[in-house]
Amino acid sequence: MSKIRTCLLISLGAASFLLGGCSGASKTEVETAEESAVVEYSCISHPESEKKICVILKNYHGAYWEKVIDGITEAAAEMDEGVYLGGIDNETDISGQIGLMDEAVKQGADGILLAPANSNSLMDSCKNVRDKDIPLVLIDSSINSSEFDVCYMTDNMDAGEMAAKKMLEQLYDAGNSPLDPLEVGIMLSSDTSQAMVNRVSGFLDYWANYAPEQWDVAQDIPINGGSIKKAQADAGKLLKENGNIKGIFGCNNTSTVGIVNTLLEEERTDVTLVGFDLADETRELIQNPDYRAVTVLQKQDQMGYLGMLSLDSFIKGEKSEQKYFDTGVAMVDSEYLMENDSP
Repeated sequence: MSKIRTCLLISLGAASFLLGGCSGASKTEVETAEESAVVEYSCISHPESEKKICVILKNYHGAYWEKVIDGITEAAAEMDEGVYLGGIDNETDISGQIGLMDEAVKQGADGILLAPANSNSLMDSCKNVRDKDIPLVLIDSSINSSEFDVCYMTDNMDAGEMAAKKMLEQLYDAGNSPLDPLEVGIMLSSDTSQAMVNRVSGFLDYWANYAPEQWDVAQDIPINGGSIKKAQADAGKLLKENGNIKGIFGCNNTSTVGIVNTLLEEERTDVTLVGFDLADETRELIQNPDYRAVTVLQKQDQMGYLGMLSLDSFIKGEKSEQKYFDTGVAMVDSEYLMENDSP
């Protein structure tokens, strides 16, 4: 294991541990802690039903979550239960998400679909739900305990490795010499999300094994809390303070869009992007022949759709021996976009 990979993982792991406790908080969380970002429950299907499913998302804005909601809505139309959609519109409002969990229990929810914003802080709420024999399905990310029925998400370690492999390919294709110093940056929305941490870990694992010795990962990993504006500022700072940056890995949609905006604004055609998910801005950059960009496309609509169908089956008394379901990814480049009009 390389020295830089060890330092990065220790730094990221320590931050996650602190943020999961009562006293630790990131700068982003401190700045937004006083602002509630709760989106109250609204019924999207079968309000007359005696059975109720509460859906609690960790974000509401952006193309990624629109697709999640599309999958949830499609499944809701096929089910008998009333479906109530709620969540938070800022990934740092952990207390808001916990409050919605408590409210769902008090309202007598027959099942809960949760996209956890924090893999540690939601554990007690999840245990409370399970103790009351309420089926609980996770999507997008998991928690650091087994207090849930099933989880539909990307295999994020594998996706991180895919991203690192593609980054190296792109850097070689751009003509970068393995003998010259070079850095890549990493940006993410949260270091308290198991999904984010696993993506970074997978990326660093692959990088440590296959990258040239002269090619490093920038040790500063900025966290944007799901804000595109902050992600764009972070990307600009990363490029300004690291003259050897030739690639940036955006671990989620908001990070990727922020990087895209910065690369276009500063006309940094020399910097390779490997992102996550596919917003319109990302699609346009991938299609621009002056830039080198790809993105890891998750099947988040399937997370929402399959998660809802599982809840329906659990409410009806069925069980699942399998805990995790990988919903898969695709690597999107310009050729993929030409072959797939609606990825």
